[in-house]
Amino acid sequence: MLKIRQQILQMRRWDVPIFISGESGVGKEVVARMIHLRSMRRQQAFVKVQLRCMPGELLEFRAVWLRAGAFTGAVRAKPGKFEMANKGTIFLDEIAEMSPHLQAKLLHVLQDGQYSRLGARSVINVDVRVLAATNMNVKEAMKTGRFRKICTIA
Repeated sequence: MLKIRQQILQMRRWDVPIFISGESGVGKEVVARMIHLRSMRRQQAFVKVQLRCMPGELLEFRAVWLRAGAFTGAVRAKPGKFEMANKGTIFLDEIAEMSPHLQAKLLHVLQDGQYSRLGARSVINVDVRVLAATNMNVKEAMKTGRFRKICTIA
């Protein structure tokens, strides 16, 4: 644990996305909160999104892409999780459970810092630090196509 704390203290200098992996119950969320609380964004929101429990369509609506009139019953726009975390940190727990289609959309948000709500023509800019975690073997998930390969893992 001492080694992890030292790594967290080193990471606080860089405002970059961080991927946390490990078995269930090892404290990935604790590590994510420690990273946030020691970062430059500590005064801003820490928003947790549990991806395992949310079907893809609902996740897409709740994460960022919902606007008034987007579907029957959507009478007003609601801020998505990324908007709620703007200037702060969003923790995407069990990110490997997200469909490859939504992973691609997330990648665009990470690259561009912006997105469009479902059915909207305008874009929304967000400044969010993304912390993501999984207990899945990511190398295996990339081989089977369940997890998008974004970069080479050492």
